[in-house]
Amino acid sequence: MNEIKQLIDKLWSNEISLEEQHKLLESLRKDSAGLKSDLKTDYDQEVSACEKEITEKRFEHILARLHARMDDHEVKPGTKIFSLYHWIKMVAALLIVALISVLYFNRNDAPQQKELADNHVQIKKEILRQPYNSGKSAIIINLSDGSQVTLQPQSSLSYYEPFDSKSRNISMKGEATFKVAKDKHHPFIVSANGFTTTALGTEFTINTNKKDRLTVKLIEGKVVVKAGAESRMKMSDVYLIPGEQLSINTKLKVHSLINFKDLNNAVKPKPALSIATEDALLFNETPLNEVFSSLSKRYEIDFVYESVEQAELQKLYFTGSVGAAEKLNTILPVICNMNGLTFKLTAKSITISKQK
Repeated sequence: MNEIKQLIDKLWSNEISLEEQHKLLESLRKDSAGLKSDLKTDYDQEVSACEKEITEKRFEHILARLHARMDDHEVKPGTKIFSLYHWIKMVAALLIVALISVLYFNRNDAPQQKELADNHVQIKKEILRQPYNSGKSAIIINLSDGSQVTLQPQSSLSYYEPFDSKSRNISMKGEATFKVAKDKHHPFIVSANGFTTTALGTEFTINTNKKDRLTVKLIEGKVVVKAGAESRMKMSDVYLIPGEQLSINTKLKVHSLINFKDLNNAVKPKPALSIATEDALLFNETPLNEVFSSLSKRYEIDFVYESVEQAELQKLYFTGSVGAAEKLNTILPVICNMNGLTFKLTAKSITISKQK
């Protein structure tokens, strides 16, 4: 038993070898009863009579301290003994595994983090442009994609620059002519009054100056006009060819498509009086009182107005052409429907009145 005590003394003074540690542990397991008896005897000799005797719990506590000293905190019979060296190897292995895991996940996360960072930079680079023409003459605006916009007085645009990776989007108010740079992979989309006009590369004019009215005039190329949810209007997609104009009355929820023979006259920004030619009457934003007057002379028939004042007709407009061979009952529905009017045709006159 003295040998066990010597080994315990070496353990407390950090002078015990690895071989002696194993020997001490085996001795504690084999002769724990004898060790308990000796400890009790020593305890009884050293403490006063008033102190408590050594108990089973106290003995277990002493053993636990010895095991903790040897880095073996829960040594039970039959448990495998690990030296401090083995523990160090296990901890080192765990640290290596943890380090490899961290490097692996960091490497996998790197592309996502880079993508998020790139997107963040892209968002920062986008600039909202909102040009407004407060002058008395048109101004030219060059876009980042090479497209060009002629912006008429009291008109405005709104768009982000540079355009995103899928399309080129612009919203507008007033009147503007667009010369679109060709790019079949990035559609050019103009939004106005709840409608979108889409082109890949072409030239067209959009006008929203008249109340409850939208017109799209195609100069060259091809465009498609679609009714969006904001328009609250059901309309099939309308494809225009050069020389055609789509007129939409957003209040009455009607639209019409008119052919033009004189393209230059069709795209003039300012209203013009009707012009008589050998084969057509051309109207460009012409007040209805003048339109009906020209039709009266062409077809030699009188126009009668019922519950409609001349002042009201001066605030309503028509853009289009009337061919020499075109019948009056063909053109009148277009003109009247676009302006909330109706007509009654007789042999001697035409009665114009408001739609009920």
